[in-house]
Amino acid sequence: MSGLESVPDDDAQEASRDALSRPDLAVALDAIYGYATDPENWEEMNSLLDEIAAGADIEPLADGMRAHLSRAEELARRLHVAPPAQNAGPSYCHMVVGRDFRILDISEQAAAMLGPFCRSLAPGALLSFGDPENAARFRALASAAAQEGAGPVLLRLVLEDGEEAVFGYLLAEESLPDPLRRRLDLSAGVRRGAIAFVAPDREAANDASRMYRETFGLTPAEARLAAALKDGLSLKEAAAHLNISVNTARNQIKGVFEKLGVNRQGDLIRHLTELSQLAAYIRTTQDSAEASPAPAPGEVPLSFVDLPCGRKLAFRDYGARNGVPVILLPSSVSSSYIWEPEAEAAKRMGVRYIVVERPGSGASTPDPELTFDSFAQDLGHFADALGLSAFRLVARSSASPFALVAAARLGRRVELLMLTSTRLGIPEGSPRARKPKGLLASFFNNLKRHPWLLDSTLFILRAKMSRSFIRPLVHKFFEASPADLELIKSTPSLEAAMIRSTMETIAHSYSGLLRESQLYLDGLTIDLSGLTAPLVVWHGEADGVVPLPELERRLAELGIAPDEMRVFPGEGHCFLNRHHEEIFERLLIA
Repeated sequence: MSGLESVPDDDAQEASRDALSRPDLAVALDAIYGYATDPENWEEMNSLLDEIAAGADIEPLADGMRAHLSRAEELARRLHVAPPAQNAGPSYCHMVVGRDFRILDISEQAAAMLGPFCRSLAPGALLSFGDPENAARFRALASAAAQEGAGPVLLRLVLEDGEEAVFGYLLAEESLPDPLRRRLDLSAGVRRGAIAFVAPDREAANDASRMYRETFGLTPAEARLAAALKDGLSLKEAAAHLNISVNTARNQIKGVFEKLGVNRQGDLIRHLTELSQLAAYIRTTQDSAEASPAPAPGEVPLSFVDLPCGRKLAFRDYGARNGVPVILLPSSVSSSYIWEPEAEAAKRMGVRYIVVERPGSGASTPDPELTFDSFAQDLGHFADALGLSAFRLVARSSASPFALVAAARLGRRVELLMLTSTRLGIPEGSPRARKPKGLLASFFNNLKRHPWLLDSTLFILRAKMSRSFIRPLVHKFFEASPADLELIKSTPSLEAAMIRSTMETIAHSYSGLLRESQLYLDGLTIDLSGLTAPLVVWHGEADGVVPLPELERRLAELGIAPDEMRVFPGEGHCFLNRHHEEIFERLLIA
């Protein structure tokens, strides 16, 4: 039953008019959650957004979406902060049980919290609840938390008076924040399959309304009403339970709906739980470690250049240190990490191969005001710091406009400019298709109509980041380019390098990808009057990401006439992975 069904007719009519005047954010959220769970739902998300936004301006929904995500991020941050000073006491309590539900470890605070509900809470004892319903709930929730890829679930237990309260979270031990895992120091054999109970602190965990208030930013009155509705009460029943008028409850629930970005009681109940579950995917400590592992022996580590403004540019310096300097600008979704055969070829051929991460990508400091011109200035400072009076510049895919502008601004310092798999605009896909073809084209096509979605989707992408999640995304990115998909699937080391590079790109921030995508959405207007370097453009004839006719038209529109244009028959967007030696040979010819 909807929480707004009990309002008087005039209010109901007003609510109906409001619903018609603004799109249904709850549907949009469902679509984005669906995408976060499974990239295969991308097309469905696009169609849902088309339905809810038909003829409407959904830009005002951006703030509501960001509020959702910010609260989820804050909740995740609380679970991942390092333990405070010892004299301040722990910021959370915990219990860990094995697959047989024997207690492996339990803190004093958790024992005090759960003591009234359990017969024994000593390490080694079998976890046993006095109320069979609580025992059944714990086992069911523990089973749900143990599923691969599952996030933490809220543990709600029945109190003596029959009421329920939120106590904390259940999650797989392997998903615990690193600081807590280190504190527990359980052996690998014991940890396998274990389930952890975690609560921020006793007071917050025992008070459902306080948890809602602190986590979701509700007032105390709104939080009490939200807790009552979460327990299944109608608005009228909740008002009676809280000893307030229905009109007061109606005003409070409107405030709750506004803060949580939903407009029905059913959505409210679901989102009070889903936002907590979403937080599980924001594993800041583990993601950073997984995406940017410590360099293996012989692997090129990250280095940094300090810019005059205080920001830093991250880079990796491959190849021969005294070789011919070549600066590579990777695509928007690639870090400075490159495939090992390419790095080996650079060294073998006497190339000093310097791969630079643009602001807000990889480990480089974000620049909220990033433009093509501002990066050209950054690159000049970068070259100065490395003592490069002259160098050759090569760009991949979406980095092409940055390279063009940088070469124009730096003039004769750039001895040769090479663009590979060049992208100079929003992907169009197949001109014969009714819909944009491919994940990238579909993504940008939707962003043109729903710009607020860009921030939200990138947030979800980073939150879900893992190798198992990125791998199908990489495949889907190249679905319109069969030659590339075949190469990636048949070359495991290349696939692994692409996954790692993608993960590194957004490991610290997605602001660079966000800003660069927005620059494309705004349209390319670049001044190349200062370009003096010979311009070489190489492209795959079977590139399905940026079809050759599209590239040729973009070049003509920008008035760019390459000094050399080479097309590789039968090759796709990833032709450079088959021909990196030829690329180096060409770069060595000034």
